[in-house]
Amino acid sequence: MRFHVDGELVDAAAATLPVDDRGVTFGDAVTEPVRVARGTPVAWQAHVDRLLDAGDTLGITPTVDAADLRARVDETVAANDFGDALVRMTITRGRGDDASALPDAASLRPPAVFDPTVVVTADPLSPGREPIRLQTVRTRAIPPAAVPAAAATHNRLDAVRAQAELRRAAPPDDDPADEALVLDDSGHVVGGTASDPLFVADDAIRLPALGDHAPRTATRALVLELARSEGLPVVEEAATPADFRAADEAFVAEPSAGLRPVARIDGVDVGDGPVTRLLAHLYDERLVRGDA
Repeated sequence: MRFHVDGELVDAAAATLPVDDRGVTFGDAVTEPVRVARGTPVAWQAHVDRLLDAGDTLGITPTVDAADLRARVDETVAANDFGDALVRMTITRGRGDDASALPDAASLRPPAVFDPTVVVTADPLSPGREPIRLQTVRTRAIPPAAVPAAAATHNRLDAVRAQAELRRAAPPDDDPADEALVLDDSGHVVGGTASDPLFVADDAIRLPALGDHAPRTATRALVLELARSEGLPVVEEAATPADFRAADEAFVAEPSAGLRPVARIDGVDVGDGPVTRLLAHLYDERLVRGDA
């Protein structure tokens, strides 16, 4: 495989960053996955806007714009001869240093002048919508006051810890749940580790109110746009794991499939239904195939 690193296509095995790149040393970077279908990024503008907006929030001003990023994505996909792929765009703050009486503080301080590093990787994707299992975890989401736009940065230790918790909780003869329900400090659902969970109850699509938390994916907004375009009632409110377990249908919004039905939550059967199937059809029709 070949990846795009700082403006050059290189073999995946040779795709490296300097050990003092701030994306490596401090997680000082923003990142965004995007699905490619038949060689074309799905809902490109939503994904690239999310990446660049997250960079603006953290003061990581890239040396590339949306058109440059699209060219690098297209080159990476073409170089690997992928029809369907999951591409990840990453912009780090690059290398740089600053001065301080405290050496460790100096290394942490974002430099006044820096040269961002842009990386595009791609993995082949076999599109599918296999139902997944969700499980509530004790790990709490990173507070947005601590890390703004945390879901789009390299600081994903809440997600890493949540997935590790799923593995520890799995019986010896069973696989871990596929995705976590991650809560805020008040016990309300704010997302998964790499997806945004939604459910259907009382004839409405319901999704957790995020407050200052960032959505886990750009796909959440795309799904809501499709629902509202069809006149489906949408309610955004505080939601608990119990609300999800009692739902008529549940699904997650995520980049690789768009929508994926949820079979079980905390061991309770939930499953998909007509709303989930309709939204999945609309996602494929309008976004993946570009019929509208």
